[in-house]
Amino acid sequence: MNEPIAAGREADIFALDAGRVLRRYRRVADVSAEAAVMTHVAAHGYPVPAVHEAHGSDMVLEHLDGPTMAQAMAAGELPITDGATLLAALLERLHKVPPLTSGSIVHLDLHPENVMLTGRGPVVIDWCNATDGEPDLDIALSALILAQVEIDRSHPWSAAAGEFLDAFLPLAPGDPLRLLDDAVSIKSRQSTITPAEIEVLGTAADRVRGGR
Repeated sequence: MNEPIAAGREADIFALDAGRVLRRYRRVADVSAEAAVMTHVAAHGYPVPAVHEAHGSDMVLEHLDGPTMAQAMAAGELPITDGATLLAALLERLHKVPPLTSGSIVHLDLHPENVMLTGRGPVVIDWCNATDGEPDLDIALSALILAQVEIDRSHPWSAAAGEFLDAFLPLAPGDPLRLLDDAVSIKSRQSTITPAEIEVLGTAADRVRGGR
């Protein structure tokens, strides 16, 4: 296997050919539920990478070309207010997709680094946390993640994240405060979060409350 072309907190992306990539978790995983959600929302017209294969810790996905929303904003190619409008619209659109069982489909990690701007439009990636749930929880997690990035002054997107958050909160298609405490609890239990990130969760939540 060649070197990965991209890497996240939990998985690496390898090019297979012009149209496909392999997304491989670094831990033992079962991607069947993730693939099922992606296939379900795609069938209802929601923009996700096409799933070609899924087994064990591996998913063979459509190869997407284009920057993430965060990269496009950092390069000045996408105004921050336009990015905030787009994120709110993607959340609203997702929550209208029929659920697998009950409630609404929720992504639970939808932020500018998980939206790619491709030739066919914005495409949402990284569906490992997706499930049926409360739309307000999805919105709260998006806002909380933005606040965490703003607080982390070492993050290259720190200042822009604060501006993005202020633009996003009035547009959010629901109440980002109603389940904010639940969002903090979920983030604090994630296996990939660092002690430093856990330490600022309360401050990040206060930032969301203050911005709202």
